[in-house]
Order: sequence, then structure tokens, then C-alpha cells
Amino acid sequence: MKDPEPISNHLISQEEEATLFRALVDSMNDGFGIIDIDGVFTYVNSRFANMLNYSVDDMVGRHLLDFVDEKNKKIIRENIRRRTKGEATQYEVAWSRSTGEQVPTIVSGAPLLNREGGHRGSFAVITDITELKASRKALEENVEMMRRIFEESQLGIELFDPNGILIAANQAALDIGGISDLNDLIGFSLFDDPNVPNEFKAELIRGEAVKYETTFDFEKVKEKELYPTSRSGKIILDTWVTPLGLENGGELKGYLSQLLEITEEKRKEAALEDTEKRYKLLADNIIDIIFTSDMELNLTYVSPSVELLLGFSVEEVTGKSLIELMAPESVWTAIEAVKLALDEEKDAAGSLIRGDSPPLEIHLKRKDGSMVWVEVARTFTRDSDGVPTGILGVARNIEERKESQKALIKSEAKYRALIDQSFQGFMIIQTLPLQIKFANPAFAGFLERTVDEVLALSPKEIQSMIHPDDWDPAMKRLEELMKGEPPQRIPMLIRVFQKDGDMQWLEIFGRRVEYEEAPALQIVTMNVTDRLDAEKHIETQKERAMHLIDLMAHDFRNQLQIILGSTMVMEMNLQDPEARRLLGQIVSSVERCQSMISKVKVTEPLMSVPLRIRKLSTTIESVAESYKNQHRDVAFDLSLKVDNALVEADQFLEQLLGNLIENAIEHNPREERIVWISLKDSGEGYEIAVSDNGQGISGSLKAAIFDLSRRYGGVGLHQSKQICDKYRGRIDVRDRVKGEPTKGAEFVVWLPSAQERNNSS
Repeated sequence: MKDPEPISNHLISQEEEATLFRALVDSMNDGFGIIDIDGVFTYVNSRFANMLNYSVDDMVGRHLLDFVDEKNKKIIRENIRRRTKGEATQYEVAWSRSTGEQVPTIVSGAPLLNREGGHRGSFAVITDITELKASRKALEENVEMMRRIFEESQLGIELFDPNGILIAANQAALDIGGISDLNDLIGFSLFDDPNVPNEFKAELIRGEAVKYETTFDFEKVKEKELYPTSRSGKIILDTWVTPLGLENGGELKGYLSQLLEITEEKRKEAALEDTEKRYKLLADNIIDIIFTSDMELNLTYVSPSVELLLGFSVEEVTGKSLIELMAPESVWTAIEAVKLALDEEKDAAGSLIRGDSPPLEIHLKRKDGSMVWVEVARTFTRDSDGVPTGILGVARNIEERKESQKALIKSEAKYRALIDQSFQGFMIIQTLPLQIKFANPAFAGFLERTVDEVLALSPKEIQSMIHPDDWDPAMKRLEELMKGEPPQRIPMLIRVFQKDGDMQWLEIFGRRVEYEEAPALQIVTMNVTDRLDAEKHIETQKERAMHLIDLMAHDFRNQLQIILGSTMVMEMNLQDPEARRLLGQIVSSVERCQSMISKVKVTEPLMSVPLRIRKLSTTIESVAESYKNQHRDVAFDLSLKVDNALVEADQFLEQLLGNLIENAIEHNPREERIVWISLKDSGEGYEIAVSDNGQGISGSLKAAIFDLSRRYGGVGLHQSKQICDKYRGRIDVRDRVKGEPTKGAEFVVWLPSAQERNNSS
């Protein structure tokens, strides 16, 4: 057998890797720069230098503050300060060109760390946003257009409570019913409507969605005096009624009814025998091109409107590849879009993605050789197993729109690179009335909608997407932010319903901004549904691990008891003082092992015990008094500056405080040992500090003492970190006397106030 080729032959050298990195950075569309710990540029790419009208050599070796005015120096200094603490930041800065002009940018910066985790500089991606406002204005106009389209839709929408009593309806529904005032319809029961077939009523009561076509008789409505109507006779309705709130075993929240009057359509389609013919009639009479293709982009159907737009007959293009109709630059755009959609299908791990893909703009060839821009909305056609078998698309002529947007193309591309490709969801909302003024694809994807669909949502639709239990807290927080209150450090978790009814958990941050000269809120969201599911899975695995630990602890204790018993027998037979001293050390070590096992066992149920309101000052005094009685040779100094400090905790709060006090006592070798314990307000919570006059902790150990993977801290400290994490708090260590590590250590715990945690939850 041939010997395997050495692994090193498959690895690139550091020099090759650096060359590859430089080539990638130099080819970026955005600026890129690296500064050392003093703020001096050690590297900039040509895009950044060109952005400021300098050469690369002009910038490298100069301080980054040389390229901004006084106002922007403050912004940069603040963010550099944060990066020295290990924080990545994103902020807006206007740079000064060599000609004196200002270049507004978004800077995405992150710290550079050495192997020991120390700060040694920063790097950042710089994106030019000069034309962002113009792009936003165009987006706003598009939102207004979509809103008007929705409000003027002929699709009637009615919302019923769990008992089938109507509570809301849109104007289209009122027009269909011949009702002039919504109040005339409020209180009407869905189950009293004689025009709803009884078998469908039974299905709704069982929680099943129904879709049916019915002949609606207004004379039956008048006969039962259900509501006043100006209409008479009979109409034909397409009706969809969906029970709400039953997903994932939830209880019924009500019913959503959608109505479409198809009386005229039915008269026109009387000769048609099935749904396929009705759709064909629609495709044959619209201006947009409707098409289907196989997965290789070979056209299998094209609507007659292709002749109006491209000049080809249906026969000429059917069976032809879409690639033959595209301009060369559009071919790869289309292929990559299909590839990306298929990759997303694979990433879903068997849970296939539904809904329309983002619109795709491509250049098509006309029969006469000219070109036309079209916007293609498309989705996969699927077999009975949900596997993609082809593409269904609609192509719309956007030639005029492309001409009007030519000046915005450059800024639009940068905007999409920054926002549209973000994994975080972004939106801007206004509260009176509640409207979504801007949303990126990531946020729309969280809802399984397109961006246009999100921007067209009415206040009622927005409310219907949010879980009823989360609506009031969310609205309260938005009102607080609009009044100018600062953003919360802890994100708010809310539940939202996707387009297909699935519930998702979103983690949101918000802050007040000015948008188009009006107050608004900028909301940043992350879909944490998978994370929460993973946490549940981790909890299950943790329970199994704890069971194994319990068995091991039992066995270890049995063995330790044997050791203790054996040493007692040996002690009776030993006369040598040195041997008896060594035997005493063995006994002491065994007892410490038993103590550590007991300490670990105490927090076995940590994550399963519910939190309750606890008063910090009372708990601290109680724990401190206990340790005073145990250690009469240790001096305790308490400074509790907050009496009514309330937090959400459990019985492990005493364990947390005891671990810190015990650590301060046991690791202090001085003859005169002192423990200081303090409590004070700190932002939206409280700070508890436990310090000692021992030998202190080195800087490198401070950075890793709570890192479980490095195992520098003992059982008590790691246990304290777990308890703090459960309380959504923080724990850190610092010098008791700033700048003098040999004069003792100070462990600091921050816990959110009970009121603040309730707000964020």
C-alpha cells in the first residue's frame, strides 16, 4: 500500500495565507483599515484610501484622528475606548477627504488581540453611505405605494373571537356585505350565518381550517336580522376561514376569515371546468409574463404576454432555455439565485423553506435585439414530498423604474451589502399610527414574508402577528423608548407568528432615532428560536450528566470513607510524629474532597429551581453573620448602601455569597485577615463586592479565572459564575486597590433589579 502523503503538503504557508488575505482585503468594495494600540494606521486597502482621495502611503503611519474633524474625533475616541475593553462596535463617522469634503460612513470595528488575550489594536470595515438618504426616500415611496395597494384591495378580511363573534373587519369586507358602518357588524356570530355550510361550522369548532366557495344569499341575512345591509339577492364568495392560536398545542384565539367576491368571475368562467382553466385565463390576459421552467431553467410554460414584452411568440420560446434569453451579466445572477435557494433548502435540514424568494432583476433580450430590464418574482414548484421540481415566476417590465433609479444604484448596492445581507433583522417603526417604515430581508425572513409584505402591514396585522401575551409589554416598552428612555441592556423576548402560523421567538433591542425628520424607533432583532430549542436540548443533556455525577459522587464518597477508616486504623499503630503529621494531611485532603463533592451536589437542581423576589441586604447580613461565627479570627467590614435592593433569585443566592466569602478567607495567607462586603446601586441593578487583603490575583489569571475550558478557577468560583448566569447577572474580579494587585482581590457581582428584569422579560 502506498504511504499517505504528509499532511503538511496540503497546508498553505503563513506567507501564502497572508498573501491570500491581502488579496481578499484589497479587492473589497468597502474600505478596510488596521490601527495599532496607539491609533496609528498600519494598513489600509486602496478602496479606503481612494474614498478619502489619498494614496495608501499617505495614510499608513499616520494617526486615524488626522482624517476626521473635532466632532468625529469624539465618536472615534469613544469607540476605540470600547474596543480596548474587547468590544466590537458599529457607528457612523464622517471622514475628511484631502479636498476638505466630508464622506459619511458606517464603521464596523473589532479589537485585535494577542495570544494572551491582550489588546494590540483594531481593524474595521468602512462603508460609504453618502447616498443612503436618497435610497431611503425611494424605499419610503415604495412603502407608501404598497400600503395604498393593500388598503384598496378587494379581499375582505374579518376577525372573530374564540366564540365566533366578529370583532374587526376591513373596508373591503364591509363593501362585500353592503355595510356602511363597522359598528353595525360588531357582535355578529360566524356560527349564526346561514350562508356558512353546517359541515364547515363543525370543522371550525374542531379547530380545522376551511376553504370553500359558497352562494351568499342576502335575503337569509335580512330574514334573520343578522345585520343591516344595502345589498340584496345572491353573490358568489371564495372564503377562507382559519382558526388562530392552535399551533404547537396552543388554545384557540379566534378565527380569521378572508372573503373574495367572485360573482363576476364566475359568470365569465361558467364554461370552464376546473381551477387550471381559470388560472390560464388570468395568465393569458395580464401584461406581466408568467412562466414555469424545470430545474435546468428550460421553459415549460410561458404566458402570451411574452409577445408584448419580448416580441417572441409562445411557440418560439417554449422549450428554450431562459439562459438564451438573458444578457451575459444576468446569467450568473440567475444561476447564483437558484443555487442560493437550493442551499437554503439544504440548510433547513429537511424542513423545506416555503414562500417567494426575493425579487430578482435581470436583463432580457428582445426579438429585435434590444434589451429590457425585468423584475422576476419566483418560487419553487414542488412534488408531493415538498422537493423542488421546477420554478414558477412572474416577470414584470421595470425599464422605466430602472431609468429613474440609475442615480441610486451605487448606494443601493452598498446598502444591501450592509443591511440586506445581515443575519440580524432591522426595522424602523413609527408608533402613531403603528407602521413599519423600513425592514431588511432578514427581518422579513423571520416572519416568512417578503420585505414588501412587511412594509404593507396595517397596525391590526402587526398586532395579529405578535403573541397576545407579549403585545402589551412590547407596546409599553416602545412607548418608553419614544419618550426618550435609554435602551435596555437586556434584550426583550417576544413571540411572533410567521405567515404560515408558526411561532418564533425574537430577541429585540430598540432605541429612538430621527427618520425623515420625524421621531421613530430603530429595532434590531434576532431569531433565537433555534437557540432556545438548543438550550432545551442542552438542559436534557445536562440532566443526564448530573445523573452520572450523582452516581460518581456516591462511589467517590464510599471510597473516601474507606480511606478515612483505613487512616484511623493506621493512626492507632503509628508512633512516629512525622508519619502521624503526614497521615493528618491525608485526612484533611479527604475531608476537603468530601466538602467539594457536597458543594457540587448542592447546586445539582440549579437550573430547575424557579426564581422569586429576594432582598439582597437581608441575605448578605445573614450569610456574613454565619461566616463570622465560623471564623472568629477574621475581621468583617459590611457597607450596605441600599436597603430595599430586590432581585429575582433562589436559594442558591446564599451559596453564591458564601462561595465568594469562603474564597476570600481560604486563599488569604496573612495572619490578620480582613473581608470587606459592600452593596450599592449600579445602573439598572445592584453591585455586590467581596474583597480581601490577601496576595491578590495576577492580570493573566483575572482574564481566565471564570473560563471553564481553562480550569483556572476552583469549584466555588465556577459555581458562582453559573449562579450569576442563571440570574442574568455578571461576575468579575479586579484589584482591591486599583493598580496594586498584591494588596488583595475584589470579586464583583452585578445582578439586575427585579423590576428591570420583569421589564426585559
